[in-house]
Parts: sequence; structure tokens; C-alpha cells
Amino acid sequence: MGVRQEKQEPRVVWQEEVQTLTLEGEPVLSYTLVWPEVEGAGLGGRWISRYYRRLAQVWRQRWQREVYWKACLELAQRRAAARPFTPWTGRLTGEVALWEGGLLSLRLEGEEVRDGRPCRVRWGDVWRVKEGAPCTARELFGKKRGWKREAVRQLVQQGESRRAAGDCFLDPMWEKVARRLPLRDLCLTPQGVEAALPQGAVAPAAEGTPVFLLQPGPPIPKSEEKDRFH
Repeated sequence: MGVRQEKQEPRVVWQEEVQTLTLEGEPVLSYTLVWPEVEGAGLGGRWISRYYRRLAQVWRQRWQREVYWKACLELAQRRAAARPFTPWTGRLTGEVALWEGGLLSLRLEGEEVRDGRPCRVRWGDVWRVKEGAPCTARELFGKKRGWKREAVRQLVQQGESRRAAGDCFLDPMWEKVARRLPLRDLCLTPQGVEAALPQGAVAPAAEGTPVFLLQPGPPIPKSEEKDRFH
């Protein structure tokens, strides 16, 4: 009689890769690459995992080719000028923001630092795990008519409040720019929907990627079996 195997609970496992690239033995670029894999969630989970493996490959190739070559050129130029060189760095990390009612929301952040100047990007992905399909921004706001107008209204109102309080140093004309930016790559959390604006689009680069928390209105859909994993 065979041993009965217990069914594996769905979970997100984070893979990590750390590399240091050199030129003639001197460190030029080091990067940390972290990406998620969804286990125990059937075909949909495997599709999601495949997507992130491909995403990791895109970042890996960027650092090992384009960015590495540019770092080597910078090193050569500084050597010729007898100036010190600081190795460049790259980082891609992520975390689970929400797993509930068949929806998986991931928050991801990328960063590159060249000569002490960081360049950052932040975004969210929301998946219907069973189907292995992404949710659109419209779905996150309950498919309501005029959802985008309402989301932008909240974003501008929140930005003005934060600007007045000195919490975030937004540009004088930030509102006009924010209204033209597409609302995408959102992150679903228990508190609401996070919208991260691109670095330098509405604020000085030192502010990174300003994040605003929007309220979607209707509750997120729930299935009979509800699980939350972090």
C-alpha cells in the first residue's frame, strides 16, 4: 500500500542570484537578482513562474551585456584620467503584497547605481492564480465606469495633501504630468491599490518613485477557499 502524499499548499518561493562581474580581475558590476516562483498552484502557477523566469532573464542579460559594457568603458576612462572608479550595482527584489481570494499581488523594485546616482523603478503585478492571467487596472477598480477619472482624482488630492505637509517634494506642475501618465503596473494591498509614479516624472530624482494609495471601491473578489500568504 503506497504512502499517501499530502497536497502541497500554494506558496511563493523567491529565487536569488548574486553575481560580481570583473574586468582584468577588478570588480566592475555586481547585481542581486530575485524573482518569484509559484508552487502548488497548478497550471496557472506554472505559467506565472515561467513569466518571472523570463523577466529575470531580461534583467540578467541587461546587466551582463549592456550595463556591463558601459561600466567597463567608464572604468577605462577613469583609469586613463587617473580617477577612482566605484563598481556599479544592480538589484531586483520583490515581495508578496496580497494573496487572497484567488488573487496574487506582487510588489517589485529594481535599482541601478552608477557613480553613486541611483535609478529606481517600482511596479506591481496582480494575477488570477487559477488562470495564470494578469488583472487589468480596470478590474482592480471593480470595472466601474469612470474608474480612471476617480483614481486620478484620488491621486491628485493625496499628492496635494502630502505636498502641503512636506511629506513629498513634488514639482510645481506635477499635477498636469500625473494626469497624463498611464495608470498601470498597480499593486493590490489590504489597504488599497498602490500606484508608483516613474522616478523623475513628477518629483526630483532623489524622491525615487512616489507611491500613492488609492481606494478601489468594491471589495476584492473572494472564492469559497480563502488563503493569504506573505
